[in-house]
Amino acid sequence: MLVIVIYAASGPIGEFVRWFIETTTADFEELSRRDQRALYKSHWLGASYRAFEQTVLLPTGMILGLPIVFGFVIVSLTLHRAQWINWALSLAIVVVLGFWIANLFAIDGGLLPSAQQRDFVLFPIITFITLYLTWRFFGGFIVGFCLFWLIYFFVRGLLPDWTGIFAGSESTFAQSMRSMVLNFWAQTGGMFGQPIQVVSGNVLIFIVFGAVLMASGAGSLLMKIANRVTGGLTGGAAHAAVASSALFGTLSGAAISNVVSTGVMTIPVIKRSGFKPAFAAAVEAAASTGGQIMPPVMGVVAFFVAGQIGLEYRYIVVAAIVPAALFYLGIFMTVYFEARRQGVGPLPSDQRPKLTGRELVQCLVFIIPVSILSYYLFAQPSVLKAGFYGFVAALSCSLILFPEFRNGSKIYGAFVDGGRMAAMIIVIVAAIGLIVGLIQVSGFSGRLSLLLAQLSNGPLFVTLIVVALGSIVLGMGLPPGATYFIIVIALSSGIEAVGVAPLTLHLFVVFFAVMSTVTPPVALAAFAAAPIAGANPMITGMQAARLSLAGFLIPFVFVYHPAILYKLQMVFVWFGDDLPRSSAMIDVTTVTWFDLGWIVGAFAVAMWMLSTALTGYEKNKLYQVERVLRIVIGLLVLLPNMAIAVPALGGAIILIIAHRYLNGEPSIIDAN
Repeated sequence: MLVIVIYAASGPIGEFVRWFIETTTADFEELSRRDQRALYKSHWLGASYRAFEQTVLLPTGMILGLPIVFGFVIVSLTLHRAQWINWALSLAIVVVLGFWIANLFAIDGGLLPSAQQRDFVLFPIITFITLYLTWRFFGGFIVGFCLFWLIYFFVRGLLPDWTGIFAGSESTFAQSMRSMVLNFWAQTGGMFGQPIQVVSGNVLIFIVFGAVLMASGAGSLLMKIANRVTGGLTGGAAHAAVASSALFGTLSGAAISNVVSTGVMTIPVIKRSGFKPAFAAAVEAAASTGGQIMPPVMGVVAFFVAGQIGLEYRYIVVAAIVPAALFYLGIFMTVYFEARRQGVGPLPSDQRPKLTGRELVQCLVFIIPVSILSYYLFAQPSVLKAGFYGFVAALSCSLILFPEFRNGSKIYGAFVDGGRMAAMIIVIVAAIGLIVGLIQVSGFSGRLSLLLAQLSNGPLFVTLIVVALGSIVLGMGLPPGATYFIIVIALSSGIEAVGVAPLTLHLFVVFFAVMSTVTPPVALAAFAAAPIAGANPMITGMQAARLSLAGFLIPFVFVYHPAILYKLQMVFVWFGDDLPRSSAMIDVTTVTWFDLGWIVGAFAVAMWMLSTALTGYEKNKLYQVERVLRIVIGLLVLLPNMAIAVPALGGAIILIIAHRYLNGEPSIIDAN
């Protein structure tokens, strides 16, 4: 964690050094620019910082090497009961990666990258260690997926033409081995490629930021706030879970982490209120999944997208605001109508905790850090500054507002949790980097790109369906971070030919990659929540997919209604910036506030229609013909053709009014 904080603090430290030199040097402003630059180098503090910068902050081997070495060693030391095995594995990691770091220092010094004889031994060792650690902590699915691409990389030259896009290479085994060692070891590719570079450079400080907040006691306060705000609604306990997971998602951005952090508190409460175990677990799984698209953190994927399409992170955060809100609106509606179906009313008043005056003040632990983080993301677009100052604010507020946190062991425990979570992420992202590198270097991504380019000559909707299915299938069984990297690398390189703005298409892929965590038969978020509720994992997955219906519709909606992603970009103009212009985005002036208002309203009506149809309840139990009509009209409302969407909206209003007079079977809530 210390390494993470130091790297994140590099910018602020440099600014402090410059400020100190300027304020302690008489007549500094009267010096010429040349003399000022010379003073920065000769001043004792400037010289010290420059030496630190040259030896720690700038060398590639240190920037990438230290997080990887520490991450691998941390997870290795907790692997086996026999400590000598853990220490032997850790020693092997340090030795092997030590050679790699030394090699990078030589390359930074001007040596051309090349593969030495020892590299053909060291690289297989670190590859085996990476896969072994991944298997022990993340299961066999992702390791099997990685082994598939490893085997393919060596046998691709032997595959016949009938294997389609998998064929097309004439590389021998020796050529493949040399290519792999050169690209993935002698250079910064594969395990040391873009995924790990993005994570170590931008993401890890946000992991520490969230860990400090949760360890301080803010997590319990978050649950209390959610129960207080939503407890009075029909199905209030489930709404509290949705609200808490949405709020926690603004700090975490990881589905499984959200489930295990908030689920142990929310799921028992949801069950006690009257919901069935599978639905209780599904609510938590669906709500936690939304945390991966919830600004401002959004998990690792937003940083990766920013790097891929050359767009500042703040524009991606703003683009995600409306889709994230619509996703949670869909969950809210489904929970509400399911509560009516199951006869679950509001939380009893004695179970709706009131916030004390002290707890109201403690709410600043969320407001201040998130405000500071948002300021540096938007007003001063610097991801590392945002993460560092957000971390400093979170730690300071936690110490001030939570007296029980002012304990050396608790602070140390928070740092340990942050470091441990960061180490786990390093391991999985290293494995993902290997997969991404194999897909790219083998030429498969290029052939897939060609296939998607050919598909793009057909109807756009068909192409989007193919991309969506590919994203879901490839994402099944992989941890959230793994899903992001694989999907975006494997598919995005070929879908630029579709003719949709890169930001739109990348977020389309991201949404379906996220939805894979609640898509049976392998729904990781649902499977993580099911044991907490004592529910069947498959039934939980089916329920979570139904609750997450909005997430499957939103990507198609923002492709055909781009105002959802782009109109809020005008917020930067309001704060004095120029109008955002980038080849990765559409022209913001081509969408209007009416466009945004229409599709938000239309989506709300569509989700009303679809959630009631799938649940079978609105005010009363729905007849079968009502359910069918609502599904049809709910989908028609979302069409970009106003000649169809407007009459469909009218039809939806008629159905809602007519339902009040059809005398269907009333809900248990109303009957009582």
